[in-house]
Amino acid sequence: MNIIINNVVTKTTPAAPRHAPEWISQFPALAGVGDPTWMGIARRARELVIPAGTEIFREGGDWKQFLFVTAGTLRIYKAFENGRELVLYRVNSGEVCCLTATVLLGGGLYTANGIAEVETRVAALAVRDFRDAFNRSEGFRNFICTSLGRRFEDLVALLEAVTMRHIDVRLARWLINRRDAGGRIDASHRELARELGTAREVISRHLKDFESRGWVGLGRKHIEIIDPASLQALALG
Repeated sequence: MNIIINNVVTKTTPAAPRHAPEWISQFPALAGVGDPTWMGIARRARELVIPAGTEIFREGGDWKQFLFVTAGTLRIYKAFENGRELVLYRVNSGEVCCLTATVLLGGGLYTANGIAEVETRVAALAVRDFRDAFNRSEGFRNFICTSLGRRFEDLVALLEAVTMRHIDVRLARWLINRRDAGGRIDASHRELARELGTAREVISRHLKDFESRGWVGLGRKHIEIIDPASLQALALG
């Protein structure tokens, strides 16, 4: 069976009729919730494949489903009138979008945008089922509240970084945290600007400074970390 999300045809897979659906195994905190209310609702979730680049929701819009990400990544970001973007958080496998939870529970419209960064698999609950599970299943309600609390802590840390730390410190920290095992980061200056909520020119200027110090090597859409100790010292400063 196929359904359509924002004009994109997505695949659905029927859940197991009697036991907990397999997708719940990606959510350890939910795997132990076995009350009949949650089990019945979980079996009604539709498993979808969302193509990379699909817009999940847009600021000022509403949404009719609650998504459990079982594979892939959703990027939640804020877009500003000057064309800049700021990544608020990502929803990875085993996580849920807390902004969606607050919209569905409190009403109102989205205050940010959501997009599938890569092909993403999800289990989708209808709004009525989400609210029913939240009201009637203590285990599910605890899972949502815990998820909201952790995400709130992340957003407070982001707010502190944006308002209290200089961009060179934030950039150094981002590079240290995102490097692969070989010390490489595949990202353009524009993508870094979007991640850090600043202008591409600002990122380019600081990267050139890092390069002149011998901390990084710059290539086309990639960065090599040459002196991680110096970057780490700046990130901690």
